[in-house]
Amino acid sequence: MKIEVKPYRGRTLVWIDGQPRNLTMYSPPAMGRVDFAPVWRGCVDRFVRHDMDVYLMSVPQQWEKKFTLNPFWAGDTITSDPMYIGSTKLDEGPEYVLAKDPEALLLLRYVPRPPQDWYPLHQDECVVGADGKRENYPSLASPSYRRQAGELCAAYIHYCESRPWAERLLGYINYHLCEGTHGPLSGGWLYDYSPAMTARWRQYLCDKYGDDSTLREAHGDPNLSLETVEVPRDPLLGPLREVAAIPYWQDAVANQARRDYLLLTRDLYHDLLRAICIASHAASPAERLHIHDTFKLPMQGWSNHGFFSMDQPWPIIYAENLSGSGNMDVLDLLDTPGLDGVCTPYDYQVRGAGGVFEPEGIADSVSLLPNKLFLVEQDIRTYAGDVHNCGMMRDLNEFEAVTWRDLATSITRGFMNYLTDHNADYYCDPAMHPIVERQMRVLSASAQWPHATVPGIAMILDEQAILETSGSGHILNEAVMWEEKIGISRCGVPYRIYLLDDLRAGHVPDHAVYYFPNLYRVDEARLELLRRTVLRDGRLVVWGPGSGISDGRTIAAEHATRLTGFQFSFQTANYPRRVQISDFTHPITSDLQADTIYGSPIAYGPILYPTDGIPLGWAWSKFGGDDVGLAYRESDSYRAVFTTAAPLPACLWRSLARFAGAHIWCESNDVLMADSSLVALHTLKAETKLLALPGDYRVTDLLTGQKIADRTREISFTMHAPATAVFQLEQV
Repeated sequence: MKIEVKPYRGRTLVWIDGQPRNLTMYSPPAMGRVDFAPVWRGCVDRFVRHDMDVYLMSVPQQWEKKFTLNPFWAGDTITSDPMYIGSTKLDEGPEYVLAKDPEALLLLRYVPRPPQDWYPLHQDECVVGADGKRENYPSLASPSYRRQAGELCAAYIHYCESRPWAERLLGYINYHLCEGTHGPLSGGWLYDYSPAMTARWRQYLCDKYGDDSTLREAHGDPNLSLETVEVPRDPLLGPLREVAAIPYWQDAVANQARRDYLLLTRDLYHDLLRAICIASHAASPAERLHIHDTFKLPMQGWSNHGFFSMDQPWPIIYAENLSGSGNMDVLDLLDTPGLDGVCTPYDYQVRGAGGVFEPEGIADSVSLLPNKLFLVEQDIRTYAGDVHNCGMMRDLNEFEAVTWRDLATSITRGFMNYLTDHNADYYCDPAMHPIVERQMRVLSASAQWPHATVPGIAMILDEQAILETSGSGHILNEAVMWEEKIGISRCGVPYRIYLLDDLRAGHVPDHAVYYFPNLYRVDEARLELLRRTVLRDGRLVVWGPGSGISDGRTIAAEHATRLTGFQFSFQTANYPRRVQISDFTHPITSDLQADTIYGSPIAYGPILYPTDGIPLGWAWSKFGGDDVGLAYRESDSYRAVFTTAAPLPACLWRSLARFAGAHIWCESNDVLMADSSLVALHTLKAETKLLALPGDYRVTDLLTGQKIADRTREISFTMHAPATAVFQLEQV
C-alpha cells in the first residue's frame, strides 16, 4: 500500500495506491462507560455499514486507569513490551475493526503522558505554581520529559509496527499533553518556579544579555544578577485594583521579563515538539503519517480553565494560553520530519446549532501547503449520548443541520474532519445514519471537485502580539475569537484565518478585505512585508484596536501612524470600547441601520482615537469626549479603516466587503461557507433565503442529490430551522 500526501484539483489529499481520497473517518469512543467493550463494538458496527476509509482509535482502545498508568512507561522505564496489559487486549480494537472491514485503514491516537510514578522521581522537573505547590505536570524545561516523551513515542510505534495489523496502519495522531497547550495555564499559572525552569531561565538570560548591567537595563531593575535572577512574578495575579490599573499595551522596559519568559517557552516547546516528531519519524516506516494536536493560534485569547472548569467563574483577566504554551512562530516547525499534519478539535464555545465550525488550530495555514494535512475532530455531543455539554445537538433536526454545516465548512476550507464518539455513544439513534451515509458519499465525491478559495475576508494573526502587552488574553478573546464567531462568519462573505508568517511565506491567496486584529508591533521589516503583500492595488485593510501601537520598545501614537497612516490622539486610560455609526452617507455605512453600535465592555488601553480621515462612527469615550471610533482614509496604494473597538457586527463586515469589491453571497446574517465548487448556508431562522452566485453555475442540492438548475446566477430556497443548505456549483 503506497500512501502519499499531495495536492489534487486545488486541495491537499491522501493518495492511496495512486488514487486521491478525501477520506471518510470515524473515531469510536476512547473512554467512558463501565460497559465500555460492548458499547465500543456497537459504535464500530454502526459505521462499518458506511464503508468508512479510516478508523481512529487508541491502543488499548479504552484509556484504562485514566492518566495514571501507561502500558509502555513506568517510572523511568520505557519499553515496547507492554506492561500490566497483554497483547491480546491491545489487539482487540484493530482486530475487531479489520474483521468487520478488512480494507479499513487505522490511525492510532496516543499521548506521551508520564505515569503517576514518574513525578516522584523528577520532583525538580515538575511545574511549581505561584502558590508554591508542585504539580504532577512536567516543566517545559524538563530535560527528562523531553527525552522520555520521544522515547515513549518510539516505543509505542515500535510495538504497533510489530503487530499483524500494522499493514493497515495509515499512521499516528499524537495528542500531546493537554492537546498541545501547557496544562498549568488552564489553572491560571503562566510562570513555573521549579528548579528546572529557574536554571533554564537564568541560562536563557545569560545567553541573551551576557552581563548583569545589560540585563538590568533591559528589565529596568538595578538589583538583578544573572546568577540569582528569579522567574518573574505575575502582576495579573495581584489584587483587583492593581490589576485593573495595568495598561494592556506596555513599553518593553515594563514587561521585558514577561517577553523573555514567553520567548523562552517558545524555544522550549519547539525543542520538545521537534524531539517528539523526530523520534516518531525514526521509529516508523517512511510511509506512515504523523499528525499532531497543537498550533491553536486561532484560539488566541482562550481561557481553557475558564471554559471547562465549573469550580470557579471565567476569570476577568488571565494569562493568554497559547503564547504561554510556546505556540509562536509555528510555521518554522512544519518542515520537521515526523510532522505530516495537525489535528485539533473544533472550538467548543459556539459549536451548537446556529454556531460555527471553527477548528482550534491553524487549519487555513496548513491547508495552503501541498504536503501537509489538517484534521478536525468533529466532537458533536448529541442528544443520543450520555454527556450533555459542550455544544450538544438537542434533537435530530439539530444533528442534521450541524453536521451538514461542519461538513460544508471542511470541504470549502480544504481540511478534513472526522466523526467521533469521543466519550459517549453519540450516534446510537438509527435515524441519524441515513444522514451520515449521504454525508460520507458527498465527502468522498468532493475529492474530484475543483477547490479554490474565493476572495473574501482574511483575518491575519500575529503570533507574537502578546509580547507588546500585559499578557492577558481577554482582549484577544474579543478581537480574534468572538470576531470570528459573531461577526465575520455571518456577513455573507467567505473568510479565512491566516498567520502573519503566511504572508511572509507567500502562501496567502488574494482577498478583498484584510483584517489585522492584533498587529501591535511595527518595524521596517514588517512594513516592507505588508507593502509587498497587502498594502497595494487599492485593497481594503481593517486595522484593529492598537494596530501599530508599539515599535518593540515603546508605546506611542506615532508608531501607530507609521503603520496605519492615521493620525491619533492618545489616552493612557483603560476604558471600555463602544462605537456608534454616525455617518450614513459614506458607501461603507450607507446600508447600516441607525442603531449600529458595536464593541465590548472590556476596559483596556492606552486608547488610540483617529484624528484624521473620514469619521464614520463616534466612540463612546471617557468623560463623554468628542472622539472618533471608526475612520476611513485612502492612500495612493490602498484603503484603510481603523476601529477603536471589537468585535465588529456582521452587517458592518458585509458593508466593508461590498465597498472593497467582494462578491456578496448572502444578505441574511446567516453562517455562510463557500469555495469555487460549493456554497452552504446555516441558519436558525426559517424563511426564504437567496444566495447570489459569482457567475453562471449548474447547481445541485447535496442533501437530496437533486439538480436545482442547469444554469443560474442565484439560488432561492425556503429553509426551516435549524437547517443547513448545501449546494454543489459547477461553472458553465
